[in-house]
Amino acid sequence: MNHLGPGEEERRLREQYAQMNEDELQAVADYGYELTEIARSTLESEISQRGLNIKLRDAPPPAPAAETLESDDLLDSPLVTVREASDLSEAHRLQDILDAAGVPYCWGPDNLENVDAFNSSLDDGLALKVCTVDLDRAVRALNLAPPPEPEETEEEDYVAVCPKCHSSEIVFQGRDAEPATGSTNDSKFNWSCDACGHQWKDDGIEEEA
Repeated sequence: MNHLGPGEEERRLREQYAQMNEDELQAVADYGYELTEIARSTLESEISQRGLNIKLRDAPPPAPAAETLESDDLLDSPLVTVREASDLSEAHRLQDILDAAGVPYCWGPDNLENVDAFNSSLDDGLALKVCTVDLDRAVRALNLAPPPEPEETEEEDYVAVCPKCHSSEIVFQGRDAEPATGSTNDSKFNWSCDACGHQWKDDGIEEEA
């Protein structure tokens, strides 16, 4: 790899900086502490010629304080309600979402850490609260979570009843003789009701209770 001499390197940098706009020069100046002496002096010369108010950074900026994700006491931070749970299953779902996202939370007026510690009814709703600094993360996690799966409803057992009195005390009397067509689909089912004595024929589908 060919290395440029100081004069050639300065000329290259001067041409490079001359093509940059003010924002680009500012971006380079923000990392001035990483530039070589030639690059620093060439950049300062370009900034001075343009009369720009840009200072080269001599050292990296201090690392931002780590944002505390969990507080020993949530009451030390402002709280805001992010959702209302109307039943225990919904509360557990919301709680699981925030647990997975690493967002601290609390429940209700007593700021309980777990919804299972809430002993009263949830008929009036239970507030799920987070720290104000965590609100955006909590809303994003809750909005991106899949909706709850619909509860499976058990199908009621089919109950055949009499079409007249709707009693279930019905008796299958047999089927008619097969018609001349020879198709069993055309034969009728004979029924009677022990409760009211009604007799009827159908295709094998009695009235459902």
